[in-house]
Amino acid sequence: MVLGYVLFNSIGALSVKYAISKTGKIPMDSIGAAISYFLKLLMSPVLDLGIVSIGVSIIMWVMALSSLQISQAYPVAVGLNFLVVLIMALIFLNEKMTFGKAIGVLLILISVFLISRSK
Repeated sequence: MVLGYVLFNSIGALSVKYAISKTGKIPMDSIGAAISYFLKLLMSPVLDLGIVSIGVSIIMWVMALSSLQISQAYPVAVGLNFLVVLIMALIFLNEKMTFGKAIGVLLILISVFLISRSK
């Protein structure tokens, strides 16, 4: 269930980011402009996919927590979520891999392995 949570949460986060990148930055010059921005954003099917994915991820998270200790599930979920979002951002959003990100990913993988092995 943790993996399902991670996958749906990651798809949701990337879908929201993609929809925002297509809509542009939030205009801060007036409340009307901000409301208009959000109404336009809400019309995006990609944003709808993101919202649904995040909703499904919540269900998966509840299911995971029903059988796992949060002290194990949460660090593993956060670490895997970071890893999946990073990989998907590299592929779909053309973000760049840096040395720091690579070292961070390695440390996260080691941490997730160690935490998932402790009972």
